[in-house]
Order: sequence, then C-alpha cells, then structure tokens
Amino acid sequence: MARLPLSVDHSLGGRVALVTGAGRGIGRALAVGLADAGATVVGISRTEREVQAVAADIRSRGGSAEGWFCDLAHEPQVHALVDTLADRFGKLDVLVNNAALRMIHIGNPASYLTTVEELTVAEWDRMLAVNLRGPFLTCKLALPLLRQASGASIVNISAGGGAEGQPGRTPYCVSKFGLEALTQCLAAEWKSDDIAVNSLAPGVSVFTDDIKIELRRRNPELRHARPEMMVQPALFLASARAAEYTGQRVVAWEWLQAHGLGGWEVWAA
Repeated sequence: MARLPLSVDHSLGGRVALVTGAGRGIGRALAVGLADAGATVVGISRTEREVQAVAADIRSRGGSAEGWFCDLAHEPQVHALVDTLADRFGKLDVLVNNAALRMIHIGNPASYLTTVEELTVAEWDRMLAVNLRGPFLTCKLALPLLRQASGASIVNISAGGGAEGQPGRTPYCVSKFGLEALTQCLAAEWKSDDIAVNSLAPGVSVFTDDIKIELRRRNPELRHARPEMMVQPALFLASARAAEYTGQRVVAWEWLQAHGLGGWEVWAA
C-alpha cells in the first residue's frame, strides 16, 4: 500500500489508536493511515494472521503497530483486550470501531441481498452482535482508558445503510442505524470527559471483496472507491476535540470534495 500524502495536517504523534477489523479493507487502510500520522496502532481482528501481517507492514514502513486477536462480540475477550491495553499503554487516545459483518457474510452472499423472510434468527443475532454489540462493548469497557487520554476520539465506521433503509439489507441497516444512535448518545454523555464521538461513512461503495470488483467490472459506471479514501477524514475525526466537533456524521466522499482532496479519478481503483 502506497503512503498517502497528509494533505491536511493531523499529526497523531504520541497517541495510541485501537482499530477493530484491521486485517483488511477499510480497517487496514485506517490502521496504516493512523500509523503514518504518528500514532502507535493496535489492530485487532478475528483473523490473527491477517492483522499481524498489517502490523508487520506498518513496522516495515517505520511505524509502530501490533496485531492482536479479539472477538468483539465476546465480552470476556473485550475485557482482556482492554486490560492488555491498560497494562501496555495506560491510555487510549483513538478508538476506531470498524469491525462489521456485511450482507456478504449471511444469507445469499452472491447478491448481497437477503429478505427478512429468508433471513434466519441466528443470522440476525450474529450481525447485531458484531456490528452493534461489539462497538458498545468496546466503547463501554475502554472508557477508563479514554478518560486517561488528553482529548480522546471515537470514530464509528458507518455506511449508507445507517442513513437509509434498503430492501434485502435489513440487519445490516438496523446495525448501522443503531451505531449512529450509539454515536450520538455517547457524544452527549461523554462530552464533559473531552471524548469526541463521531461516525464516518464512505458515501460510495468501497472495494472490500471480490464480488464488488466483479460488479465494477460488469458496470464501470458504478461508483466504487479504494479503502484509502477513508483515511483523511478519519484523521480529521481522530484529531477532533469534543468541545469543537462531536456527535456528527461525516460522509467521507463529501468531506474529500469539500477539502479539495480529489474526485473520482483519484480514489477509484
């Protein structure tokens, strides 16, 4: 992955950042981007081999990173994760809740669509456990470490499905709507602790799997972008102070255009 220029200055030197779902896609891009900005990054994933490879890549570039295994839907594992962070770093400056299941992981993955009639209760429970319970647990249990930082920031990775209901994607949309509500509630509760809590949605479809690549091949007019498009707005939110910017939903595509950081030709694959 090529190093992206920091066109907007958001230095994170001396800060500790936790990125969930950091083994691939958006999570990988954000882990690398935060490390490039100077943060010490802890990436976690249920696929330990992938996240350790990301950490090794960051270190080879001169950054500081570690890759750990954790199932965020499993409360004892999140407790253990936070305990380890406390022992190693004593604080947490940036928390990026990125890990999530998508419709490709349940029902009919080839189409990304599964109706409520076709959906099983187990599939519903699984998606809500990872996509909503996971961020809730991570935020709640990491709160003491976030309070130890001087102006911590939480960035919850959302999606278009968090702003508009979509047929065939009910559990995913419900989980992202819930994440948006969690963002606003925590922003209101934790503003006095100087913890900024915001959400970040791509605004376009992001290349995260082979099916999306095939869809783009069949229809070049579809708007898809590389995961790296999320880095600059994420750095902005990672640097945010609660007194100035919290409880907001940022759409990456719109943010990039507003800051003159490229159009379609820059971020398309």
